[in-house]
Amino acid sequence: MPPSFPQHDLGHCDGNDFLARYTLHSKAEILFQLRALQKRKVLVNLDLRGSRQIVVTSVLAVNEADNSVILDSARGDALNHELLAGKGAEFVAQLDGVSISFGVGAVSLCEYEKLPALRIPVPASLVRLQRREHFRVPLPIANPVRCLVPPPSDDSREPITTHLVDIGCGGVALTDINAGLGTETGRLLPGCRLLLPDTDAIVTTLEICNSAQIRLQNGAFQTRLGCKFVDLPNDMAARLQRFVMNIERARRNSL
Repeated sequence: MPPSFPQHDLGHCDGNDFLARYTLHSKAEILFQLRALQKRKVLVNLDLRGSRQIVVTSVLAVNEADNSVILDSARGDALNHELLAGKGAEFVAQLDGVSISFGVGAVSLCEYEKLPALRIPVPASLVRLQRREHFRVPLPIANPVRCLVPPPSDDSREPITTHLVDIGCGGVALTDINAGLGTETGRLLPGCRLLLPDTDAIVTTLEICNSAQIRLQNGAFQTRLGCKFVDLPNDMAARLQRFVMNIERARRNSL
């Protein structure tokens, strides 16, 4: 029997229950998390819905009295206009290896210490996922998402095309269609390009953590690799998290 991948696979647990386990609803806890971001001056990504634009900002103040959070304004009138258009955004930040995210609704302009700023309401809920708690979501087989891996040597100019089986904020499982990558645990695959739909490619280093030979319905065997991300840049981590959360939301809405 092939070894299993060490991941939170939503095929084996209910995604609603999983997200609920790490969703904060207590206003006191939510305010505590937001104030920690403010105190530590953590950079925050506002991932604009329906757009490839990401606004990099920070929490300037948390006002419990009027239920608002003050953010630094976007660098550029066009980005501020998109935020104020009411399409919404995803608030994503990393604090000591913990991912903090929530949906942002109405955004308004304000002043903070005589400088332009943005005001959003304190969220009613907030997802807080530690790295070890990152789950994986399965990807469609009929229309596979590709990951292009640079060839292991300079002899071949063409990248190796693999298909993603599932994806999470911590790593991926991929199918090595032509068995061109090998199965050596701990091997690094730099410069991999994850061609996710509706967003720019994620470029990262993958580390092979485990492998398995999967028997297909036609009797043939296929190599599957479990990989983790290595030093994934914050902006790409934010895009990846939004992609994963959108897939899970779509799955839940279809139930």
